[in-house]
Amino acid sequence: AILSWFQFILMAQLPAMRILRLLPAALTMQSNVLHTHAAAAQDALTSDLIEWLRDKGAYINEKLVLRHLVPNDPSSPRGIFATEDLDAGETVFSIPPELIVKPNEEHMEGLPEWAPYCGTINAVKEAMIIDGEKNTPYGTYLRAQPKAYTPEFWSDSGKELLMEMLESTRTEQLTEYDELPPHGVDWRFEELKTVCHGDLEDPLYLHAAMVVWARADWEFMVPFYDMLNHSNRNENVKHKFGYMDNIAETGYEVIADKIEAGGELFTSYNRCKLCHDNYDWFGTPEMFLQFGFVESMPQRWLFDFARIKFDLDWKNGSYNDNETNKDGGGELVANFLVPPSSKGIRLLQEELTRLESFATTYRVENFEDEGIPKHEWEPLWQYYDALRDALSVAVQSDVALSDEVWALDDNWWVKDGTQTAEDENHYVLPTKSENISQG
Repeated sequence: AILSWFQFILMAQLPAMRILRLLPAALTMQSNVLHTHAAAAQDALTSDLIEWLRDKGAYINEKLVLRHLVPNDPSSPRGIFATEDLDAGETVFSIPPELIVKPNEEHMEGLPEWAPYCGTINAVKEAMIIDGEKNTPYGTYLRAQPKAYTPEFWSDSGKELLMEMLESTRTEQLTEYDELPPHGVDWRFEELKTVCHGDLEDPLYLHAAMVVWARADWEFMVPFYDMLNHSNRNENVKHKFGYMDNIAETGYEVIADKIEAGGELFTSYNRCKLCHDNYDWFGTPEMFLQFGFVESMPQRWLFDFARIKFDLDWKNGSYNDNETNKDGGGELVANFLVPPSSKGIRLLQEELTRLESFATTYRVENFEDEGIPKHEWEPLWQYYDALRDALSVAVQSDVALSDEVWALDDNWWVKDGTQTAEDENHYVLPTKSENISQG
């Protein structure tokens, strides 16, 4: 999925979710059975969806299968795999325009033209209503997806702890509000209320909003395409059409690089052919915020208050998309995309020290005692580990330091993409003019 147009956002919260107690050990077997049944239900929904898509004119290559990443483990995520070799240029799937969920005039009534995603939320909710006139197998599939798995839709308690983890305690504010990335953990709900005029007391509306933010390309929800997993190392499919084409008319056609039988199909959520808006700034923190997972290597990190930007990867690269790097011996290295400064490294070291103190205080606690659901507690600490590792590698890097970055304008981070500091579809905060010098 691609970052959408979301902007002009403020602050809001929803009441905290009630916490479910862990089942006692005697009920573990029953829990596993229920999980297996739930996975089987998901598999049935997926089969229904694919059959419906083909009946409605979509092309889905017969060499593909959607299965769990770990065969026979219903708790593992799903992925799209090749059952036979796919040739370079071979069409993987093609979704016609009429099967893409997008807003019509009715969905956009009373909403600003510059916010079509608000209408998409309405369209998705409409498709989710079981036995409703506009219900589709795609809507039923989306309705069954996990609830509130992205940080913006966490409980109050979960979001508050995440924001405390990110918030800097330094008195020297170099930007509007210094914090570790990602920015905007608590922005979405106010946007839903003030821009989309959504009903924040309606659980189905909130679920529709979350799946749109997590799965849409701009205002387009594309069935089957949104089942592709992300990798910036193993990306092996690409769009036939570019971002200059009118996708609302062409539909989505995805073609393969050469993929061997048994291989998983990957796209990139921030470096794909349509991801031009995201190239320079949308990295690992933003991916965690929008999609709810910590990406594997390589990762990209941008710390605007320190004017530091780098890619993080295993020393000699990795032969696959796993976190174990046999080739590089497990050593991570930072490839700085802008020459770092002594001030920037000092600022990162200060944040690393604060971050480790945060973990000393909270990581020993039980998620139930903190009033945070387990499905929020675990990814929060997964992101903590990734953030701590990135900071540690950066501050320990043997790299020449230069103050030149502080002499650059607000476009110091711009290189390959179409976004600049003047645009509104990014979260890179400008440095305050009084702090622009190295000092």
